[in-house]
Amino acid sequence: MLFACDIGNTNISFGVFDGDNMLFNSKIATSYEKSIDEYAILISGVFAMYQVALSSVDGAIISSVVRPLNSTISLAVEKMVHIKPLLVGPGVKNGLNIKTEIPSQLGADIVANAVAATFIETCPMVVLDFGTATTFTAINENGELCGVMIYPGVRSSLDALSAHAAELPRISLDKPRVLLGKNTNDSMLSGIVYGNASMVDGLLDRIAEEWGTKELTVIATGGLADIILPYSRSGHKIHVEPNLTLLGLKKVYDVNNRHKI
Repeated sequence: MLFACDIGNTNISFGVFDGDNMLFNSKIATSYEKSIDEYAILISGVFAMYQVALSSVDGAIISSVVRPLNSTISLAVEKMVHIKPLLVGPGVKNGLNIKTEIPSQLGADIVANAVAATFIETCPMVVLDFGTATTFTAINENGELCGVMIYPGVRSSLDALSAHAAELPRISLDKPRVLLGKNTNDSMLSGIVYGNASMVDGLLDRIAEEWGTKELTVIATGGLADIILPYSRSGHKIHVEPNLTLLGLKKVYDVNNRHKI
């Protein structure tokens, strides 16, 4: 079995694959303060909750956009399953044809998402990830990862608004009740949800225009996709895949043929 883990700015997502079947997936909060043992205990507890034996794991792979935690999580995984995990980065095969100026600057999560997307849909396509940042990754008709757009994430934007405007409270993200709010909470919620949905629509239309097409194929992922996308008016085909990053890590692991799963 394969343990796949993505270290993000807000959450650490991980799951276990038995062949192509994902047995479980889970998230824990990203924290710089936790020790190797603390992470090992947390992740082991999730294994126990899903009744999956740590001893059944014979492969591991990690992607990360939080470099200070790379060693901590890698060593925690080694403690749990006694295997040194493969860390996605320069020198690791991924099967992508990357046409950016500095490929090494691409986030490992963007790489994993793109790898998985090419197995799900045909090119050209856009991979849309609603995370701490909202990212648009373009894969052209030749299957080349040809560019990325990075925009402040939904929650990041809302938190920044609350932090910098003294009269605006910190609110939870939910479906807006109205377009034009009549109280502060409804006004903020409407602005952040409809605003991000409109941003998505506008940027997808611009990419379609750049590529000379009327309809794009879009694969969306990230915890907030289900909140924003229902308010999109885009005419583009959008496929939501919540576990896209972990699926991509599984494919990257297979490309590197480190173990038979």
